[in-house]
Amino acid sequence: MADNIHLGVLTGISYVTGLDYYKRINEYFMRIRNPIYSLSPNPNLVFASVDCDKYVHLLEKRQFDKVSNHLMEGVKKLVDSGCNYLAIASNTGHICYEDVKQKYPTLNIIHIADCIARELKKKSYVNVGLVGTKPTMEENYLISRLELHGIKTIVPDSVKDRIKIYDIICNELSYNIFKDDSRKCIVNIIKKLISNNTNACILGCTEIELLVKQNDMDNVKLLPSAEIHIRCIANLLLGKLSLLEIQP
Repeated sequence: MADNIHLGVLTGISYVTGLDYYKRINEYFMRIRNPIYSLSPNPNLVFASVDCDKYVHLLEKRQFDKVSNHLMEGVKKLVDSGCNYLAIASNTGHICYEDVKQKYPTLNIIHIADCIARELKKKSYVNVGLVGTKPTMEENYLISRLELHGIKTIVPDSVKDRIKIYDIICNELSYNIFKDDSRKCIVNIIKKLISNNTNACILGCTEIELLVKQNDMDNVKLLPSAEIHIRCIANLLLGKLSLLEIQP
């Protein structure tokens, strides 16, 4: 076990994902680690939550500097508690990555795009679809990070499709509401992407993969970003992976 890693997880964006990260990091870790006394040990984790309502409000106004400042409030709590590693439990939340690196240059950030790229390279995928929040599909903070690994992403062409996905995320998935009609809608949007020279798609919103599963898609490899991120986090905590192995 990597005893030198004191991991902080930034969440609240949304709380649904934060619960998923806490549950699955522990489950993965406990499956691998043998009991010292009577139960499998838990990793040492610190979670900080920010206000999702304010976060989404600023995103929708495209006030990305203010979004980053808002997220940085949570990061500060984690750093002040002694964390030397950071995981952001959200694809969109990585919009603050550059600001975090500038303010806390020694903080080790487990970037979700690096974890996704590692998985893609294992399977020799270089052109992939990407669905997520509107900012994730339209801005560069995730796309450009994937490009550093040689991964090219394709997002839905239709503004209407991008808005529909975002609406499902904000008004359903973020409230732990999962509807079959919404699943079918996102599946159909992904199918449109597959005609664009790719047969794989990143589920680039950590809530989407709670709705859309691999068995919902034929002949399309789905890359569930949170699951991949969580697996990397757990392996880092277990000492089975180093940050240098996943960074570009």
